Amino acid sequence: MKRRNFLQALAALTAGASLGREKVFAGAMESNAFQESLTGLQPLSSRFWKVIKQQFLLPSDYDYFNTGGLGASPFAVVEMVKNTTTELEVYPQPGHDMKKWWQIKEKCAKVFSPTCSKEEMALTSCATEGNNIVVNGLPLRRGDEIITSTHEHAGLIIPLINRMQRDGIVIKTFNPDMKSGLGNVDRINSLITKRTKLIFVSHFTCTTGQRFPEKEIARLAKDKGLWFALDGAQSVGNMPLDVKKYDCDFYATSGHKWLLGPKRTGIFYVKKNLLDTLRPITAGAYSDDGHDIFKKTLKLNPTAQRYEYATENSALYYGLETAIDFMNTIGLKKVWQHNKNLAEMFYRGLQKIPQVEILSPQEEEYRTSLITFKLKNVAYRKVGSYLTEKKRMRVRVVPEAHLDGIRISMHVYNNEDQVERLLAEIDKLARGKVF
Repeated sequence: MKRRNFLQALAALTAGASLGREKVFAGAMESNAFQESLTGLQPLSSRFWKVIKQQFLLPSDYDYFNTGGLGASPFAVVEMVKNTTTELEVYPQPGHDMKKWWQIKEKCAKVFSPTCSKEEMALTSCATEGNNIVVNGLPLRRGDEIITSTHEHAGLIIPLINRMQRDGIVIKTFNPDMKSGLGNVDRINSLITKRTKLIFVSHFTCTTGQRFPEKEIARLAKDKGLWFALDGAQSVGNMPLDVKKYDCDFYATSGHKWLLGPKRTGIFYVKKNLLDTLRPITAGAYSDDGHDIFKKTLKLNPTAQRYEYATENSALYYGLETAIDFMNTIGLKKVWQHNKNLAEMFYRGLQKIPQVEILSPQEEEYRTSLITFKLKNVAYRKVGSYLTEKKRMRVRVVPEAHLDGIRISMHVYNNEDQVERLLAEIDKLARGKVF
């Protein structure tokens, strides 16, 4: 199978080639051409990011600000999924190539931490599945407590309430401190009792983009003898990570947001020493290392593969690998700097507009590339509808936690011109020039 390669596309475009998108991706090539193609180009220049944006199907008159909801996949990923799907229909293969599977998990591991091992990684369908593995797989009893925030995504809230209704666990919540990031550690600490077993929060919240102080929360959890899990749906692919330095026990994410991978892909991390503590909630072929129906025995796989099961759509995970290659080629440090620069530009612009209330954190250290605001004079759903439907600026409304705001996500296909256009439209709304 010929694999369309983002690296060649970027090299060709950087060199000023006037090929159409289809022609750019017409040939296969080996990797490692990217760094050479960037010689003389400033990594954070508008030209650099223009080349990146050209790798996507996004229309030129459409400003996409909702990566926090769903990322757009680049051509290389789309082509990989299409080509692999075709090949698997020509030559159907029950099961999947385990050598390739471990290669993909090796790349996933390095996204999570330079020292993370592939044996600690499981390929899942989304962050929600990883969250469910934690919430339902830990040995919790009636009355045991889990601490979380009121700003969590449904992918965590619903699994928590589901187990509460089924097994009688207790959910304790705190309202995030938007003035002091470290204040959240104090709020969590105030909720801990002898019955507390787990702290489970988002790394970056889906509501306001607040970054919780992961290392400090982990230290608190360890001091109290608690498990600590992070929902990383908004952080993986958005910034460089190191789950080993965070010292969290579990970390779940989706591949189809900031990693720009195929839809319905995810990655789940679990510390090696907790594999036997966290029981799989669904098991099947590939979960085991041997079973016998006559003896009624089951030996689970000694790695995080025990959380995987049954027939997989290999094309999706080959596409996920391509997405990781794509993001690594750009460089996650560059991605994070780019995204944060745009987010801070937007944040400063909002501060100049009357009738705007910024809902994201006041401390820049705990702000991310997701910024949320509301207009005091226009209903939030009306603002969202106007921007998305009338002006082709895809934003996300935030009804969670009764915030009633509008969330903007900045990623590799966004630029300063888009931010300026968005601010101009918000200014019109604020000054009553639209409704």
